[in-house]
Formats: sequence, structure tokens, C-alpha cells
Amino acid sequence: MKITDVKVYRIRSGNTGEKGARFGESQYWGGGWQTHALIANPMSVYPDYASVRTRWMGPGQDPYAIEIFTDDGVVGAAVNYGGGPFACAVIQQHFRRFLIGQDPFDIERLWDQMYRSVMPYGLGGVTSMAISGVDLALWDLVGRALGQPVYRLCGGKTKDRIPCYVTTHPDTASSWKDRGFLGVKIAAPWGVSSGRDGLRRMESCIRETRRAIGDEMELMIDCYMSWDLEFASRLAARVRDYDVMWFEDPLQNGWAEPLNRELRSRVNPVLVAIGNLEFDYKAFHSILVNRACDIIQPELQWCGGLTAVRRIAAMAKAYDIPVIPHGAGAYTYHFVISNLNSPYAEYLAVGDGTEVRSTFDTIVGEPLPVDGMIDLGDKPGFGVELNRDYLEPVSGLD
Repeated sequence: MKITDVKVYRIRSGNTGEKGARFGESQYWGGGWQTHALIANPMSVYPDYASVRTRWMGPGQDPYAIEIFTDDGVVGAAVNYGGGPFACAVIQQHFRRFLIGQDPFDIERLWDQMYRSVMPYGLGGVTSMAISGVDLALWDLVGRALGQPVYRLCGGKTKDRIPCYVTTHPDTASSWKDRGFLGVKIAAPWGVSSGRDGLRRMESCIRETRRAIGDEMELMIDCYMSWDLEFASRLAARVRDYDVMWFEDPLQNGWAEPLNRELRSRVNPVLVAIGNLEFDYKAFHSILVNRACDIIQPELQWCGGLTAVRRIAAMAKAYDIPVIPHGAGAYTYHFVISNLNSPYAEYLAVGDGTEVRSTFDTIVGEPLPVDGMIDLGDKPGFGVELNRDYLEPVSGLD
């Protein structure tokens, strides 16, 4: 079996889900709480971009899809919600040369060639998102060729079903009580840019969210890199009585190991979860060896795909650090169910943040939690298909 063609696609307008920045801030990710609600973010320090977090986003955060074709007629596919036209250009104008005519089963070699080839212009961001799309499509292709789900290629099931926590806005957290989810993660509306008033507001927000979900569910806070050492430390002291499980990405990513290690000692027993905007797998090694987190959160669609996350998980196992990938969907779930050190997964509530629905409309057959649990079947590959109504082909010269 040899690879004969690689095609990439932009995602058309008209769908209710993963529109990109080019369709306007009100349409990004279908609108809903992720667009219209106040959410602290790395750009909150600039008033012009604080109120709506999609206002500052660009085409590098647009989605794209990829298909890899073979001479046997087997096709592998993936959708990535990061990388956009930049990732498409990297795949068509650079990675294609490493793929055409090659055996798709040689995933390790193909991954390494892509990884080495981008060293001159960046091991992160859209280049990693491009590698991720290719890698996930290759795993999908190999699974389809063998008639096996991807998780069986990674060692099989380590658990029968996957428990999930749900990510939503604090305004809708109460909607998830008594629905089987192990916990609720809320997007923090306030951070450093709000000063002392932000501390007070976040304390009240966490207190009210705990009341809304009761004492049985875990409570996590997604800080989206909008806090600093002082803000996180002072807030942790204020919310001791509300049993917060973790602060997620409170500090800006990128060579932040000393600060995160210091933060762990300050906010204990609140855990520190980081990693969703780290890209090079070597950066995860630095985080782990420096004891800079309690939970590591690689994003399969951003940091190099399943191949990269399996490497990260192998490193994390030696430190007994749980790997709870950032993001939701089939790719994440196949990894989690096959990894002993991933006890549960994230489910992202899109739209109004109150109902279970597919995260990505460009994916058909996305596994959804029932009573807070994901049950993966045995369909080959990742078990999902592309919705071609939303695909816009990108030529190699675009």
C-alpha cells in the first residue's frame, strides 16, 4: 500500500459549529458562550480585545480537514480546529513530498521527517497543527486498512467506558448537575487585567459555581493564561473552602517551568494543570522533569497528533502524572481509552453550554457522552466521517 494523494480543505461557512476567524467573531465556533460571554484570555490586558476573546484571533486558529489516499483505495481523514490555511499550505507545499509514494503504516518515520523538516521555521503553532492533521489522518487510514479502531492499535482498551468532565461557562454550570459527569470546568471570566476586583469576582464566581453543582462534582477552573503568580496564589487562598480541583493554564505557556513549579507549592492543595498550548514534545519533558505540573494536558490536534501524545504519555507515566488531554472528540477519546494513565476525558459543551451535542459539525458520528460516559464502538479508524457539505478544497498553490 502506497500513498497516492493528499488533499486539504478549508471549512465552509453555513455550518453551526467550527467556523473560523474569517467568518467573524460572532460566528466563531458557532457563537454561544465561547463567543458572547466574558472570558479572560491572554489578550485581556488590552481593553480593545478584552470583551470578546475571538476579536483578536486570526486564520491560524481556523479549522481545516485533510484526507490521505492510497493505491488500495483506503482513505484516512481528520479534522483539526487549529492551523487553518497556514497549516494547509505547510501540508501541500512541504509535507506532501514526505508522503506521496510512501507506506502509510510507517507513521513513526513519516512523523519524524515532518518534525525535522520544520526546524528551520518553527517547531510549534501552525507547523505542529499541520503535523497533527497528517498524523491523525495516517492513524485513521491504518485503522481502516486493518479494519480496527485506532485504540486497538495503541494497546486496546484500558477501561470499558470513559468518564468525562464537562467544560462550560459558569453561567451554565448548574445545567450539568446530576447528569453523570464527574465534574465541571468553568472558563474564568476575570484575571490579572481586572485587578483586585477580579480577585473578588472570581472568588464569588467559584463560590456560586460550587453551590450550583453541589458537593459531589469536581470543580476545575480554566484560566486561559490570563492570570499570574500573584493572582493565582491569592485566589487559591480565598477559595480553600470550595474544593477546587485544579487551575488550568493560569500562567502564559512557553518556558514557564520555574513559575509553574513555584505556583504548585503556593496553591496546594489546588492542582496545577498545564500544557494545552505547548507544542514540541520536548517541552513536555521539560515540564515533567521540573515537576512543573500536577496534570499534563497535551492537545492531540495541536502538539503533533496521536504519535506525539503517546510519547508525552510515556514520559508522564514515569512521574505518575495523569495525562488528561485538552479538547474533546474521537481523537482524544481513542487515546484516553487506550492509556492507563488517563483516567477520564474532557467534553466541551458548545453552543449555549447546556446540552450534549457534537463539538465539530464537520465530523459525522462524533462519540458523545451518555450519562457522562463515552462508550467507543469498534468501527475502524477513529470511527468518524467527514461532512462533505462543509469542505472547501485547497489547491497546492493557494
